[in-house]
Amino acid sequence: MKLICFLILLGLGPVRLAYPQLKPGDLAVVAYNTVGTDSFAWVALRDMPQGTVIHFATACVSNGWFRWGDHLGRPVQPGPLTWTSTNGVKAGTVISWISGTPKCWSEGAISGNAPALSTTGDQIFAYTGQIVSNSVGRAPWIGDPAQALMLYGLNFANEGWDNVTGGNLNTSFIPAGLSVAACTAVHAGNQRNAFYAGPCTGTVSKILSAISNSSNWVTSVDWINPDQWPARFSVKPAGMFLIVQ
Repeated sequence: MKLICFLILLGLGPVRLAYPQLKPGDLAVVAYNTVGTDSFAWVALRDMPQGTVIHFATACVSNGWFRWGDHLGRPVQPGPLTWTSTNGVKAGTVISWISGTPKCWSEGAISGNAPALSTTGDQIFAYTGQIVSNSVGRAPWIGDPAQALMLYGLNFANEGWDNVTGGNLNTSFIPAGLSVAACTAVHAGNQRNAFYAGPCTGTVSKILSAISNSSNWVTSVDWINPDQWPARFSVKPAGMFLIVQ
């Protein structure tokens, strides 16, 4: 703060906050329901300015390719589900999506196609950029993520990530850019509904690590009221730097 004030006093101009590009682990999925009303929630682990766009898709992955007809290439209103920040959100903000009428985010603008979460195994991938159709892949695995940056992946209601025989609608490989070791590819357990109930205060790395621990999740075969989901996290400021003009 003293440095900022000193630079302004020198007449070097106003200080502007500049936001770097999103990166893996800048958010985490913290709840989902596959029974009753499909829904899920995620927490922003860094400040996200107005205009930030994040896509969410349930398409499974096999050998690096996404299954195109699984929420990405439906003939009517093709996916993915998209969130756009309308006012900017602070790190620690939890944002939920609830299907129904109207389908909406708890905060921000909605576009794209709503996911249908499977009770017998599914995943939610968050990413920026585009996953496009590419005939080079072998049908139905023609979703090319070369123009996308994967941010997070949550796998649930099955036995876990499967990079050997996965990719059969209810299981999935871990896509490039995400990993179990980095706590950006997480398995929440094998139940139909669940929410994270572990520590909600700490550094980004500690929060990601806690979320990746399945013992910190409450799971149920029955629908869970979103009122029980985590409401907010306390995250140390990260992901910003100062540019002086």
